[in-house]
Amino acid sequence: MNKQFYYFFVRRFRNHKVSPYIHTMKTFHANIAVIGAGAAGMLAAWRSSQHTNGVILLEKNEKPGMKIRISGGGKCNVTHGGTISVMLKQFQKNEEHFLRYAFHEFTNADIAELLRRHGVETYERENGKVFPNSHNADDVVNVFLSLLHSSNVKIFPSTPVKNIIKTENGDFHLITQKEEFIAKKVILASGGSSYQKTGTTGDGFLWMKNFGHTITPIRPALAPIYFSPTPPAEWQGVPIRDCELKIMTENFCASAKRGDLLITHTGISGPAALEASKEAFLALEKGLPISAVVDFYPEHSNEELEKILLEKLQQQSAKQILSIIEQLIPVKLAENFLVQSGISPEVKAHQITKEARKRVLEKLKHWNIGTVSEILLDRGEVTAGGVDLKEISSTTMESKLISGLFACGEILDIAGPVGGYNLQAAFSTGYVAGENAGTSLKLQ
Repeated sequence: MNKQFYYFFVRRFRNHKVSPYIHTMKTFHANIAVIGAGAAGMLAAWRSSQHTNGVILLEKNEKPGMKIRISGGGKCNVTHGGTISVMLKQFQKNEEHFLRYAFHEFTNADIAELLRRHGVETYERENGKVFPNSHNADDVVNVFLSLLHSSNVKIFPSTPVKNIIKTENGDFHLITQKEEFIAKKVILASGGSSYQKTGTTGDGFLWMKNFGHTITPIRPALAPIYFSPTPPAEWQGVPIRDCELKIMTENFCASAKRGDLLITHTGISGPAALEASKEAFLALEKGLPISAVVDFYPEHSNEELEKILLEKLQQQSAKQILSIIEQLIPVKLAENFLVQSGISPEVKAHQITKEARKRVLEKLKHWNIGTVSEILLDRGEVTAGGVDLKEISSTTMESKLISGLFACGEILDIAGPVGGYNLQAAFSTGYVAGENAGTSLKLQ
C-alpha cells in the first residue's frame, strides 16, 4: 500500500481503529470496474466483457436498472425511431457533435435488435417513441441482466462507492464501506442528480472534479413546473393537447415548446412542460418573474382562428358564450378563460362584441395558465450539466485528463428532449466506453 493510499485511510477513518479496518477489508481485483448499473453502465459492462475478462459492475441499489424500471411510467420508452441525423438534431449543437460517433456506432436499430434477439419485441408509435410490446420496463432490464450473466460480468449490488483513487502504478482503487476494488480501467456511469431515490445522487460529479474535470453547473431538465399559487382543484388532471407552451419573462419568450400539457396539483407536467423546464429554471436563476403561457392553436394563424370562432358564433348564436368556448378548449378551463377575457360566461353568442371577440382570440393564442415558482432538480427525468464534453473523447469516452478513466451516460453534460433520446444517448455512450475500455485490455 503506497503512502497516498494509506494517508487517505488515516484521514478518512481517523476516529476509528485504522489498522484493524484495513486488515479486515476485502480486496477484489478486476480488469475493468464499471460504476453504476443503469442504461449506460450495463451496456458498458456487457460490451467490455466481449473483449476482456475480469469485468465487474458496482451498483449502490439492491437492484440494477432502477431508473430504466421507472422510465416511461414503467413502460420504458427505449429509444426513438427517427433517423440518426434527425435524432441528433434534437440535441444542442455541442451535444450533437459529441454524440455523432456514438449514435452511429450503436444505433437505435441496434438496441431494438439486441432486445429482439433476447425475446423482447418493440414497436414504434406515430410520434417516433419506441416501446417494448409488453409495456414492461422490467423486460428490458432482464435482457441486460441476462447479457451480463452470460458474459461473466460480476455484479455487486448494494455496493456504493465512497471514493476513487488512481495510484502511481496506474491502477484505480475503488473504496466502499467494506471492500476495496482494484481495477486497471474504470468506467463511470453513475448518472446525474435527478430522481435521487433511484441512486443518482451526483457522486460521479465529485469524483470527476477531484480528477481535475470541469463540471458544468447542474440543473434540472425534463422536470415538472411548479406554480404559485397552485392551479385550482377543478383543473387538476386536465390535459391540453397539442398546444404550445411559452415561458415568458416580461416581454421576452425564454422557451416555446409544442406538445401535450397536463395540469397537476402543483403546476404543469407533460412533454411540453418537461422540455421547457430547463429554460424556465435558467430564468428563475436570474430572479425574473415567469409566466407560463398557452397557445391552444399553434397550427392556426390569428386570421384562421378568427374564421373558426366567427363560424361558431354565427351557427350557435342563441347559445351562451361559455358553451362555445367549451368546444374550443378543455371544458374545466372555459369559465376561467372567459373571466380572464373580461367576458361573462352567461352572455349569448350573438351579444359578443367585436372587441370581446378580439379578446377571446388573444386568449386562445396567449392564455396565462400560471406563475412559475420553482423547478426541482430531484424531479427532473434527466440532469442538465455534468462533465464538460470537451474533456472527454467522443470516439472512446475516455477522459482526456486521466488515462484509463471513462465516462458515459447522464454524468456527461448531455440533456435531450422527451422521446427516448436520453436513453439512446446512455446506450450509445455506454457501448462506446465499453468497447474501448475492453479492447485496450484485449491482449493483457
